[in-house]
Amino acid sequence: MHGMPAFPQPEAAPPVFTPSQPGGETQEGAAVPEPWDGASEAAEAESQGRDAARAAAYEESILAVFGGKRGLAETGLPSIVFIVVYTATTSLNPSLWSALAVAAVLTVVRLAQKDKLQHALSGLMGVAVCAAFAKYTGQAKNFYLPGVLLNVGEAVLFTVSALVRWPVVGVVIGPITGEMTAWRGQPERLRAFTLSTWLLASMFTLRVVIEVPLYLANKITALGAAKVVLGYPLYLAVAFVCWRIIKKAPLPAQ
Repeated sequence: MHGMPAFPQPEAAPPVFTPSQPGGETQEGAAVPEPWDGASEAAEAESQGRDAARAAAYEESILAVFGGKRGLAETGLPSIVFIVVYTATTSLNPSLWSALAVAAVLTVVRLAQKDKLQHALSGLMGVAVCAAFAKYTGQAKNFYLPGVLLNVGEAVLFTVSALVRWPVVGVVIGPITGEMTAWRGQPERLRAFTLSTWLLASMFTLRVVIEVPLYLANKITALGAAKVVLGYPLYLAVAFVCWRIIKKAPLPAQ
């Protein structure tokens, strides 16, 4: 058409990309995203994974110290069976044989599964010793005597160890976590182990205060009931609190 150019004017060319200047901006002032460092993020993720695995292994080792659910059952179930059978029959022999049978079955199950025998054998040996005390003295109350004496000894041991700043809990956990006695150089870990030891010492002391008078008074049924109530229900509660305290402490030094 007359007065108009034969072809339209070309559109403006797109701006030429220029490298970003220091500060992450182009010469025209537009922001350019920082380059993605995949290697750095991968290394950070790997480090977090190692820390998580280390924390999980640490938690598992602490749970193992307190016996775990199955270990607790294997250690205490035979005694509970004795208490139940004796309360029902007031006969010593059936009570002893029932407790020994349960302990033996738990040990055989562990053997069949090719699993650790620590807690099963502990329960079996414990019942065997208690049964021997009761059998050879002819007094059912002496089935509880080893446990009473053990509580006395543990109350003294845990109390003294906490006072001298060598808490039993730390001494036991150290070799399991691989830190040995290095926790004594970490104030927060030393504090956690000491507090946990005091809690356990209080538990043993409470058992002694209640069980010794019942034993001396020959209150067998009441003593059996006290053993049940002050046994695993109390221990589980105290162990859970100890677990929470130790879990919140810093992990062992590498």
